[in-house]
Formats: sequence, structure tokens, C-alpha cells
Amino acid sequence: MNWHAGVVAGVGGAGHHPEVAVLGHRFDPHRVIYATIILMVTLTAAGDVDVDVIAGQGLWDLITIAFFPLLALSMAHSFSDALDIQIRTGHRLQRSDRLVLARDALQYLAVGVPVVIIGVVVSLTTGSTSQAVDLSVDLYAISLIFWGVYAARAAGLGAWGQVTFGLVYGLLGFAIVMVEYAILH
Repeated sequence: MNWHAGVVAGVGGAGHHPEVAVLGHRFDPHRVIYATIILMVTLTAAGDVDVDVIAGQGLWDLITIAFFPLLALSMAHSFSDALDIQIRTGHRLQRSDRLVLARDALQYLAVGVPVVIIGVVVSLTTGSTSQAVDLSVDLYAISLIFWGVYAARAAGLGAWGQVTFGLVYGLLGFAIVMVEYAILH
């Protein structure tokens, strides 16, 4: 992780979002965190409706459960961002705008990759898709704590502030997931 991420212009110059480098690729924390929460809600709802709904289903079903909501999220944001660019600039989209929109859209989808990796590993060992869902939700919950620590560090807080914010943001993320889960049920 690049703790000192540079600030780069967002889509069409709108707003500035810091980006972090992961394995040589730059990601906007805003997109990653938002997609993480959406995916956690989806996995929690899919895995808790009835464990038998997931248990016994193949890896393809897990991939579908993980990526379809992220694809919808990605498409919705791309659509909105494209309209925003055209409204703000008064011009049609340029090739450079489309490339930025595509790169940004892929960031939402990238959040689902760990689910697939976990799904492959678990299916090779236990074969339990519900166990892959549980492990994925745990991983994403830990990632929300990481983002809280990251935000506190970026804000210049000391070690204790980073731990505090990590735990607080982790709990807030969990609360969001539970509220959305309650709405679905």
C-alpha cells in the first residue's frame, strides 16, 4: 500500500480523490470502500437467507452473487458520471473521458476478485460455498478497519487515533451492512 497517495483529478476533473497503489494499480478508496459495503450486504443476505441456498452451489454461483451487484453498481456510477461530464462541460464524451470512466468502473468490479480467489481455494478444500461467503465477509470487514486506520493516518493522527478510527469505522461499516440487511429482510 502506498500510504502517501497523491491526489489526482477525478472523472472529467470533477473533485479530487486520493488514490492508493495496490500491486501496481491505482485505486480510488471511495470506490473500493463503497463497493466493499455493497458486496458485504449482498454476501450477508445471500449467505443468511438460508445456508442451503448457497451450500452445494458451485463456484459459478458464488461468482454471480459477487459480481452482478458490483456490475450494477459500476454501470450506475459510469452512467451517472458520463451524464455529469456532459452536463458540466456542455460537450459529448471524449475518448479520454471514456477511458477514465472504464478504469473507474473496473475499480468497483475489482472488489469482487477476493471472493473468487477465496471461493476457488475453499472449493478445492472443503467445497462449501457458504464457508467461502463467511470468509469473504470477514475479510471485507477487516478491510473496513484497515480503511479507518488509513484515513486516520492520512489525517495525521497518531497510533492510538489510528486504532480508534479503525475500530470505529469498522463498526460503522458493520452497522451499515446490518441496516441494509434488515431492509432486505
